[in-house]
Amino acid sequence: MKLFLFLSLLTNVLLSAALVPERTIETAGTVQHIALVEGKIIAGTSAGTLEVYQLSDATKLSQTKFPNIKDFTGDEVAPKVFSVDMLGNTLLAVVQASNGARELYLIEEGKPKVLIDATANLFISKAQFVDKKHILVALLSNEIFLWDIQTKKEIYRIQPSSSHFSDFALNETKSRAASACESGEITLFDVLSGKITQVLKGGNVDNVYTVDFKKDKVLCAGQDRRGIVYTLQNSTYERFDGSFLIYAGALSPSVTLGAFAFNEQNDIVVFDLATKAKVHTLKGQKSTLNTIIFATEKELVSSSDDQFIMIWRIP
Repeated sequence: MKLFLFLSLLTNVLLSAALVPERTIETAGTVQHIALVEGKIIAGTSAGTLEVYQLSDATKLSQTKFPNIKDFTGDEVAPKVFSVDMLGNTLLAVVQASNGARELYLIEEGKPKVLIDATANLFISKAQFVDKKHILVALLSNEIFLWDIQTKKEIYRIQPSSSHFSDFALNETKSRAASACESGEITLFDVLSGKITQVLKGGNVDNVYTVDFKKDKVLCAGQDRRGIVYTLQNSTYERFDGSFLIYAGALSPSVTLGAFAFNEQNDIVVFDLATKAKVHTLKGQKSTLNTIIFATEKELVSSSDDQFIMIWRIP
């Protein structure tokens, strides 16, 4: 019995030991956003670049540079690339424009094409492919619309809340979306129709910075230092309290693990969601985390407000 307890304790210590990144990628500028699609890391930076890397070995596959813009003083500066995505060989980017608005680009064979230009005066926060014909677009005003690429028209537009938009996440089939905002409430809706199907509340009482949506779980990373994981079937939630504002979080593909940016040292803590036990601490990001993504149950990718993207492997 004593041997069993000793081995269990030793296993827990080894599992919870701090891990360092397996690989580190240095980008051209401060990373604004990353996405992970079919084994490729897509990054948008403050240097006006959209960069693509191979997850397996961190090899750089391509880089697209967007034209400089004029800032409020009239100086030429590189535009920030706020949001990125990929479908097949086509890239998607939300890019800063000269007048303070933002533009939506498609990039095919390295050639950028504007889908929504600055004259639309839209303050786009995030955009993501639904399929080859549709893109889900969210504005800072918390208006969300489905964009038809071929007709260049909105199919619908909804406003889940009057609170400022923070983030949205699509489920694995891209049939439903979970949208987060300053109020702490999470709105679920059907992607193709825009019909709101569920509102989750009670877990967070302030701004939810990022949200993840897999299977029947929605994870929220909150300004109130709460990491929340909702179960959709009954709208219940589990709460994970951090020691600092929780800027980013992610669910593993099987939704057995959750990861949160957990403290002022920019550590990522990985939890067993069934037991709420801390199983791993990932140390290495030097700035405020903005994105965490599980590639597999054993591999994560993260980025922070600097030039570094880190690839982690957990035991």
